[in-house]
Amino acid sequence: MLSAKQVMCRVYCGILVIIWILAPYSILQRVEIFPVMWMPELALDSAIPVCFEGVGLYYSYYLLLGMTGLVVEKRLFIQYLYTIGWVTAVSHAFYLFMPNGVLRSDIDYEAAPIFYQMLASVDLPRNAMPSLHASLSVVAAIGVQLSGNFPKWSKPLVWFWVLGIFWSTIALRQHVSIDLMVGSLVAVVVWWRVSMSSELKHHGV
Repeated sequence: MLSAKQVMCRVYCGILVIIWILAPYSILQRVEIFPVMWMPELALDSAIPVCFEGVGLYYSYYLLLGMTGLVVEKRLFIQYLYTIGWVTAVSHAFYLFMPNGVLRSDIDYEAAPIFYQMLASVDLPRNAMPSLHASLSVVAAIGVQLSGNFPKWSKPLVWFWVLGIFWSTIALRQHVSIDLMVGSLVAVVVWWRVSMSSELKHHGV
C-alpha cells in the first residue's frame, strides 16, 4: 500500500509524463518538414464502421495509464516511466521526420455529435504511426501483467481493455491498423530494451 507521499510523487511523475507526451505531440500536429504521408486502410479498417460512441473507450486510455502507474511495484514503476519516455521520444521522431496521418473521408464532421467534434478539433488527423494510444496501452498492459499487485483475474481483462482502445481508434478514424501494429511493436521493443538498460540499476531495480 502506497503512502500519501508516494502517491503524490507518482501523481507528480504522471503530470510530467503527460506534458512530455502532449506538448511535442500538439506542436507536431501543425508543424511539418516533409510532406504528410496518408496511411493506407487495410481490409480490417474498412470492416470496422464509424462509431462515435467509442469516444469513451478512446479516452479511457488515460485511466489505464494512471491506474497502472499508481498500482505497480516501485521497480516496475521506474521501468514503466522510462519505457513511456522512450516510446514517446521514438514516436515524436517518427512524426517529425516522417509526418503521417489518417484521412477521415467517411466522417461527416458537421453531422457528427458535439463530443466527437471536440475530439477531432483537438486531436487532428496527424501523428498516426506509430499510434501512441496503441504503444502506451500495451506498455501499461505489460506492467499490469508483470505486477504482483494486480489479481490474476484482472490481467486478461486489461488486455481486453487494450483491444477495446484499439477498436475505438479505428472506429473514430483516428488510426488505421498499421498504426496500431507499429505502435505495439515499438512498445514491446522499448520495454525489452529498457529492461536490459543499466539505467535501472541506479534506481536499485
